[in-house]
Amino acid sequence: MENEYKTHNQHSEQGQDMENEYKAHNQHSEQGQDMENEYKAHNQQVETAATTTTQSGCEPTIHTVMRELGAIEERLGATVRSLEGMRNRLEASESQVRLLNATVNELKRFNEDRPQVAFSATLGISGTIGPVSNEITLVFQRVLSNIGNAYNPTTGIFTAPVRGLYHFTFTAFDWGWTTMTGASLRRNGQLMVSVYDEKEGGSSESSSNSATFLLQVGEQVYVALWRHGHRISDNENHYSSFNGFLLFPI
Repeated sequence: MENEYKTHNQHSEQGQDMENEYKAHNQHSEQGQDMENEYKAHNQQVETAATTTTQSGCEPTIHTVMRELGAIEERLGATVRSLEGMRNRLEASESQVRLLNATVNELKRFNEDRPQVAFSATLGISGTIGPVSNEITLVFQRVLSNIGNAYNPTTGIFTAPVRGLYHFTFTAFDWGWTTMTGASLRRNGQLMVSVYDEKEGGSSESSSNSATFLLQVGEQVYVALWRHGHRISDNENHYSSFNGFLLFPI
């Protein structure tokens, strides 16, 4: 019985040890759970803090970016408006250039098609013509210009190459004591304008006149010296001249 008692006591001690070990295990389990809960709570606090920090840090940046984008958009709008104004001015300038080019081309065509007629000549003598018994055509043989070759320096006659408005001038000079100068500008024999001068006291004088009139193709213009004692003189200074040009064709 003593041995049985000892065995019982031994089992009782083993049970007590197992109970103590179980309690210790439960205690360790509770501590592990507490640590796990504490870890989760810590992580949650970290995440919350990070989220709050991120949000509070991003909000001012977004607002700043939006303001900058608005300013950029405003500047772009101003640039676009300026470019549109420049484009409108450029288009207006191009339109004016096209109009000017068209006008220039039209003037070029007009000038190319328009006949050019002009002449100037002097008597080309050193002396005096006259007096004459009959009116004569004066031949201004020294040609200064003869564009269009409408003036004939051999006959002294200008022949109209085109129908148009022409302008003519002529000058008659004479020296002497009591001589007279008289000449007329004639169109196909018709008197248009004249010059006349009667000198006294030995003076030398010049007289000039001019006229503008319509000529048909082939009509002739010349200067005629009067008869009955009238004279005309010239020398190297070329006082006496005959000039004419086409104003415009009609």
